[in-house]
Amino acid sequence: MKDTRGALFTEPVSSDLTASRIKARQKRRLTYDCMKAIVFGVWVHCKDGYWFPQRGRSAEYRGLDLVGVLAGRSSRICQNCPSYDGEVTE
Repeated sequence: MKDTRGALFTEPVSSDLTASRIKARQKRRLTYDCMKAIVFGVWVHCKDGYWFPQRGRSAEYRGLDLVGVLAGRSSRICQNCPSYDGEVTE
């Protein structure tokens, strides 16, 4: 499988993802903005160990996909997290 993560940070994809995050930020706090969100390959995990459960995924699934987080996707866990450490970076 070809690694295409580098393409996420080139134009016009980068600008599209940024615009999507800005729009999403007006509605909710983002996983992208939390300093506890860490990237492992193509997955984003919580440094504090919170799981990001999703319908249709196995119980072992713990992360959000990187592209989704870059586009402004956020977990309900992040919305209610008492240790959310968010800071708008854009």
